[in-house]
Amino acid sequence: MLLRCYPKITDWIYFAFHQSPWADFRFLPLYSYGFWVAVGFFVAATLSVKEMKRREALGLLTGVEVEITEGEAPKVLEVLFYFLFGFVVFFKISGIFVFHEMLRTKQLAFSSYMLANGDGNLIQKVLSVFTYGSYIGGILGGGALAFYYYYARNKEKLSAVITKKIMVYPSDSIGDLLIIALVLGVLGSNLFNFLESPEDYKNFWQDPAGSIFSGLSIYGGLICAGLGFLVYARWKKFNLAPFFDSIAPGFMMANGLGRMGCQTAGDGDWGVANLHLKPDWVPQFLWSSHYENNIVDYDPGSVIKGCNEDHCHFLANAVYPTPIYEFLMCTAVFLILWALRKRLTNKPGILFAVFMILIGMQRYSIEQWRDLSGRDLYHVLGMAFKQSELISIALFATGIAGTVYLYNKYKKTEPVNHVNSSS
Repeated sequence: MLLRCYPKITDWIYFAFHQSPWADFRFLPLYSYGFWVAVGFFVAATLSVKEMKRREALGLLTGVEVEITEGEAPKVLEVLFYFLFGFVVFFKISGIFVFHEMLRTKQLAFSSYMLANGDGNLIQKVLSVFTYGSYIGGILGGGALAFYYYYARNKEKLSAVITKKIMVYPSDSIGDLLIIALVLGVLGSNLFNFLESPEDYKNFWQDPAGSIFSGLSIYGGLICAGLGFLVYARWKKFNLAPFFDSIAPGFMMANGLGRMGCQTAGDGDWGVANLHLKPDWVPQFLWSSHYENNIVDYDPGSVIKGCNEDHCHFLANAVYPTPIYEFLMCTAVFLILWALRKRLTNKPGILFAVFMILIGMQRYSIEQWRDLSGRDLYHVLGMAFKQSELISIALFATGIAGTVYLYNKYKKTEPVNHVNSSS
């Protein structure tokens, strides 16, 4: 199963359960790349919070004082909102099982299931949401959500509402940071991808979602999300150096997990052709792949015989599975950063500088294997570079400079041990 692509997570589930009709949910738009990116976000958030809390306990990351109100009873409008929200969500989710056979056999398109009347006015579109679904599931789900909210708020109710001040630490802001990473990460990825491959957006107005998520530049997302973090951290008055030290290891692991999404989906982020004979001791999935059923339908002349799926193409020449290599490299870099984090705790900023050195080396090296024949090249000092190679060099150089500067800075401030030499 490692030698073919699964553009959707539901493709993998369908084949894992031996193509049983009851396990066929391939009509759901649950794409593999998005799944692995979500896993990466979760891992990065978990690791970052762990590191922030460790530095907060040491006093290296400080919080800000805010005023909150406690003891308020749940309001009727709030309970009603949670019921309506839960009703719509569970109405649609449970309805998938009610209309499963029609959706599976494409008698009912999933777009029509979600929005039966997509051509009417706004009111008609909103009302058409309730054409297909399960009213029983909606009532039960909405009722459970509203009851849970009412019970949780009522449990905290006090005889008198009080206002008090509490400290909010960087680890409490992980929700905001995830939103910044998601929004600016996607926008930055598309901006840098557009600068390198504007042809990827020629059909933007016909398929906006497909254009936005089809060719993402990981460096663009890193740089723009990083700038967003910088602005947010300064606004919240976080200690910048230990803050960025805290998020560096988690980002590296998230980057590797995102590459597994590229591998699983077969989004074109593979290596050059591998025409060498495979050694017996190397597993095939690590040596080369034809990326069967790749989501971009690359190599239209090569079609899988008997395939009745949405994506039935494969690469005529097997290529290096560079997303797997990158996952392994990112994991190795993460382990190095994770091992260094405590040793460098009292030298804020050095861990992030080391992160820049290692990610620059990692990305530059993998670029020598990747097939980016359709990408524009940048000419600097008479030499041609890919966009990611230039950024890798810049990150590496900045990381080296930052490490040297910070090392010398902390060396000067370290206490000098005087040895008694009296006779």
